[in-house]
Amino acid sequence: MLNRRALSIVFLSLLVVSGLASFMGNHIVPVSAETTGDPMPTDLSGVTVGIYEGYFSSIDDRVNESRQALYNMFTWMNASVFIFNTTELLNGCLWACEILAIPEGLGPITEYVLGDDGLQVIREWVVLGGSYIGVRGSAAMAMDGSYFEGITTTFDLALVNGTSYEVEELDPLQMINVSINRDSTGPDLSDMQVNQSVLFKTGRYFVPDEGQDIIYIANYTRNNQPAMIAAEYGEGNFFISSPHFEYEENGDRDGTDYMDDFDDPDSEWPMLLTISRWLVDSSPTVANISSWPYEPIIPLPMDLILVSGGIGVGLILVAVVILKRR
Repeated sequence: MLNRRALSIVFLSLLVVSGLASFMGNHIVPVSAETTGDPMPTDLSGVTVGIYEGYFSSIDDRVNESRQALYNMFTWMNASVFIFNTTELLNGCLWACEILAIPEGLGPITEYVLGDDGLQVIREWVVLGGSYIGVRGSAAMAMDGSYFEGITTTFDLALVNGTSYEVEELDPLQMINVSINRDSTGPDLSDMQVNQSVLFKTGRYFVPDEGQDIIYIANYTRNNQPAMIAAEYGEGNFFISSPHFEYEENGDRDGTDYMDDFDDPDSEWPMLLTISRWLVDSSPTVANISSWPYEPIIPLPMDLILVSGGIGVGLILVAVVILKRR
């Protein structure tokens, strides 16, 4: 007959291990619709988008305007959206996200505020399956080289081997046309209209280095240079655009009246939904916590739970030894 003490040890150990398994199971992201045979989602329901705060409005109010428009755009897509700062980034908030969007702003200032550690966190997150979306300044940051307003600089985020160049032949602020690549090898843009009107503000075009694989999304109709591109980076991917796609110049749903003096006959939001859905579907699910700020189901820190799991396994081994000795 088994020793009562040994049985108690085994029972306690199984409770600890099963509790750990239950905790971890609650944080496993469901498999994609592609593997279950369910219909593919048509919006970003179930997807979490993190929007970086950018820098303070006292420096440049356009950062706040772009951030607000991005927030409303992704909310329109039915995503779960939250805004975070550098401290929260360094504390791990990206691991609650499938998509990271950084609003418009001066790239060098954004990189300075993020710091080397923040930039490294973003790169590591994208490498493992995260999807980066940048517009204007945060788009320029994704290229490792820059030539703008007569100055050659480099960026440290550097998701692309290549250079962004100033579009010199266009007025610094206007609505322009871009031609959509409806034969894109990435997101399916075949249903998009051939040309779209977008807001241009002292923008850039992107030239990848030789050997750098790029998906061309849209070109400026004026010079046929790439205005919007996408690519893979490790297991993850990115989409960057120099023209502004986040503003609804003819409507209020972007939550801002910024640039409402311009007339835009179409919306870029449906195209951005298609691109965002493709970014998520074509990369591994990187989010491994359910929400941010993170509130675990069991009110114990993760490291303690992992230690407890190890103790549970150890207790089982001890119980087995006791039983074998009898």
